[in-house]
Amino acid sequence: MNLAFTAFRLAEMLGAQDVVFLADDEQQAEALAAALGALVSDDRVVFVPSSDGLPGDTSPASPANAGRRVAALRRLRHTQQRKTRAHVALILSGEAAARRYPAAEAFDSAPPELRAGDEIDAEAFAALAEDLGYFADDRVDEPGEMAVREAVIDIYPADAGLPARIDIADGRITEIRSYDPATQRTVEDLDVVEIGRAAEPPIGQAVPILTHLAAGAIVLAEKADRRRARFLQLAADAADRSGGVVDAIAEADWAAALATWKTVEIGEDFEAVPRFAEKRGTLAALAKFVKPLLGTRALVLAGSKRDVRFLRTRIAKRLGVDIGEVENLADLAALEPGTAGAIVMPVDTGFVDARRIVIAAADILGSRAVLGDAPASASDRWSGSVGEIRIGDVVIHEDHGAARVAGLEPSPEASGAGSEMIALEYADGARRLVAIDDADRIWRYGADADAVTLDKLDGSSWQKRRGAIQAAVAESAKQLAKLAAARAKLTAPVIEPDPAAYERFVHGFPFNETADQARAIHAVRADLASGKPMDRLVVGDVGYGKTEVALRATALAALAGYQVIVAAPTTVLVRQHLESFQRRFEASDITVAGLSRLSSAAEKKAVKAGLADGSIHIVVGTGAVMAKGVSYAKLGLVVIDEEQRFGAADKARLRGSGETHLLALTATPIPRTLQMALVGLQQISVIATPPARRQPIRTSVDQYDDARLRTALLREKGRGGQSFVVVPRIEDMAPLAEKLRRAAPDLDLVQAHGKLPAAEIDAVMVGFAAGKGDILLATNIIEAGLDVPRANTMIVWRADRFGLAQLHQLRGRVGRGNRRGQVILLTKAEDAIGERTLKRLRTLATFDRLGAGFEISAQDLDMRGAGDLLGDDQTGHMKLIGTDLYQHLLGGALREARGETIERWTPELHLGEAGAFPESWIPEPDVRLALYVRFARIEEDAALDAFEEELLDRFGPLPPAAAALMLRARIRIAAHALGIARIDAGAAAIALTPKRGFDADATAAGLDEKNGRLLLREATDDASRGDRVHALLEGLAA
Repeated sequence: MNLAFTAFRLAEMLGAQDVVFLADDEQQAEALAAALGALVSDDRVVFVPSSDGLPGDTSPASPANAGRRVAALRRLRHTQQRKTRAHVALILSGEAAARRYPAAEAFDSAPPELRAGDEIDAEAFAALAEDLGYFADDRVDEPGEMAVREAVIDIYPADAGLPARIDIADGRITEIRSYDPATQRTVEDLDVVEIGRAAEPPIGQAVPILTHLAAGAIVLAEKADRRRARFLQLAADAADRSGGVVDAIAEADWAAALATWKTVEIGEDFEAVPRFAEKRGTLAALAKFVKPLLGTRALVLAGSKRDVRFLRTRIAKRLGVDIGEVENLADLAALEPGTAGAIVMPVDTGFVDARRIVIAAADILGSRAVLGDAPASASDRWSGSVGEIRIGDVVIHEDHGAARVAGLEPSPEASGAGSEMIALEYADGARRLVAIDDADRIWRYGADADAVTLDKLDGSSWQKRRGAIQAAVAESAKQLAKLAAARAKLTAPVIEPDPAAYERFVHGFPFNETADQARAIHAVRADLASGKPMDRLVVGDVGYGKTEVALRATALAALAGYQVIVAAPTTVLVRQHLESFQRRFEASDITVAGLSRLSSAAEKKAVKAGLADGSIHIVVGTGAVMAKGVSYAKLGLVVIDEEQRFGAADKARLRGSGETHLLALTATPIPRTLQMALVGLQQISVIATPPARRQPIRTSVDQYDDARLRTALLREKGRGGQSFVVVPRIEDMAPLAEKLRRAAPDLDLVQAHGKLPAAEIDAVMVGFAAGKGDILLATNIIEAGLDVPRANTMIVWRADRFGLAQLHQLRGRVGRGNRRGQVILLTKAEDAIGERTLKRLRTLATFDRLGAGFEISAQDLDMRGAGDLLGDDQTGHMKLIGTDLYQHLLGGALREARGETIERWTPELHLGEAGAFPESWIPEPDVRLALYVRFARIEEDAALDAFEEELLDRFGPLPPAAAALMLRARIRIAAHALGIARIDAGAAAIALTPKRGFDADATAAGLDEKNGRLLLREATDDASRGDRVHALLEGLAA
């Protein structure tokens, strides 16, 4: 189906009647709705997603899914109730059309709304939200959750993009804010929040979806009706097994509703547009195609806002026509032959019909095009950022050691609007107040803070520790600098394949790239073309598209004439990759082969010969790819999947001489690898964007119980799924197998562990993935590579014996279809394991949202430490001083090791009013604290400008005290740049104390020198003093 052509035809049909379009699948339906919405107003296009509940499944649809469905059906109902209404388009898949729906009247009532100033009874609201399908949770970070407390209600409306935080005082709503579910921090203030249903209303007398709008035209995609009928059969089969109601509209009822509609075919009276990106001379090829057609047709450029902006002037210049901006179908219809217009419309390919030539940006840009203007990724805030400090955290003060943050207190010396200071609590209850200017010397500890012994306020013990740590960090930095310098001298092949061949390969990717995937692919392309050895780590949760990044890198190298190794830790994963790589390269001249312990002697011999003579371009295998006797004719790239499962020696062998490009993939990098990326010895790309509509996995920590085990396993079997049961040791398998047979005797149990022959492991796992068996009892060999779409439940026995990264990797093996997965972490009685271990398990349960893998690795880094980056000690100095300060010290030591001069000093300012972020402006102490620390670390005017813009955006205009703080920072930055150690400013004069080496022209600025100080004898009042000091410093710098 040509998406653009179909959208144009549907938009034209809407002029006369309502239109229903049944798509082949959800992805096609949603894409068409977005494209059509660009041509007509958004309120005339309604996309109804299908339920993510399976036929005959007693589990309800997920709250996010139910919320989106109810909101769409409510919008549809609203369009039908308008007195004067425009025609609307209903877009849904064949499966969604087969579902049973309540009558349209069920969506008459508007959802409850909460507004600032409204009266509210928290208890009554909790009951109302529960009736709407919401459930209570301590941390609200997923649709359908709520937390009702005395003064604050957190709720994540099921059809909303962000959760809302509602502040309550004296039974009245004082404020409503949306917040980031990951950081739990405020995003923006809201006037109103709608509490849409998180569960569908009772169906009652079920009706076909076609009865929800006036009869008009219906268009069916090629496979839509077959898929509707197939779903009906699945529902009937499920009802036969359970004795329940068929969860689909009966064929007779569907036919009766359909009889009132006119079935229309879109037709194919259009010509396809060539993929100009796959041709040499892209714009020349475009002009050659378009110019002969312009005499009788108008030209339309369609794509994302970014791509349209980029291409408009280039295409206009090439064709000699003006390309104006258009906003809808009416504007496009007004274009005369020979003229052109550009519209923001997410389509991936164009068309030519009798009236217009539609060119998609993707036709020209190929893989560089984007189909939407995506927001900044969550990964942007993860790339090496320092952890936020909160009240109650253990911190390390660079001069005084470990303390706990007690809170913020008014400065005893401040005047005017007043300032705040950070109160730190040391051993024996001793306290110290830290000025905002000195907050840059405070670093979050993070690593197992409960086990930290606070230092004494005199700092004697801390100074000894700090000296030893700094010496060790300096030595590590010297070795790391040598390693980095040696790597910098290495060269690697410049890999730049024929763009047309690469674009043909990319065109075989059946999905749209996520924003994070696109960023990672762009970075890999730049690395490969740099002439320096690529060493890049791609971090992304299981199923988030890391393999496509590897495929693109492999294509770039192979199409440029180089050989590629794709290494995986298990034979199962090798088999999976071999199939996917062979499938993607089958239309090219690239040869892909496999090499592992399962390969026969003849196969090994043939593959080795092909690698040696260059006839095999890509080899997928285990460590056997670098075994003795394996040589390569022209090796250019090594890809390592599940990098964390390879040992250092294995990775060193794969890396070889260091002059080969290296791409590593992982869901949860080991702490050492992550830290090397964060200090710049390895580049990192984070894929944090989940696949469309994938549900987070519900994770819980529980003690072993036969009934709990039986319920979970039988529930999964009842919904047509499979379960994993994972144990930490082989010897745990036999006793647990007996428990499983006793708890669920009717379920088929299969087993696998690492001591079985490789062929047997492979057979069990592949058979389980094909549906043979209800439960797979295994060790953590299932951690990598097994893709079982029907597996939605995992039970981990003795979860306390697994690491966080291991557990997160295991967790990624369930919920890979359209059902939400669940993971139950079983332990012995809580008093039998340490509080620290429970904390680690609860961390995993807390981070059960999508894309949490990188954050879990950072937590693991905090809890375990990165260890010596060059040795095998996994405890490391990081555990003594925390992740953030260690990273800061190492960064400084690396700069010194490279020969840079580092001066760490802060000008001493005595200006009167210090400034602050008033509580009336930013009421949350944790937020003010985090901002103070960030503020104190700012060293450049550009960074301060960006920080001030953020404050304006988040909190509104700066009050006088905050403006004074910003001005103080500008004075601090300017004084540091000039080498001024101290500034004293009073009513009669301003005194500057310069450091040695000060060389500005003080005389020209009107300054007199006296006793090593520079004096400006000029009267200033409190209001103007800061501005006068700043102007003086600017004059000295000119």
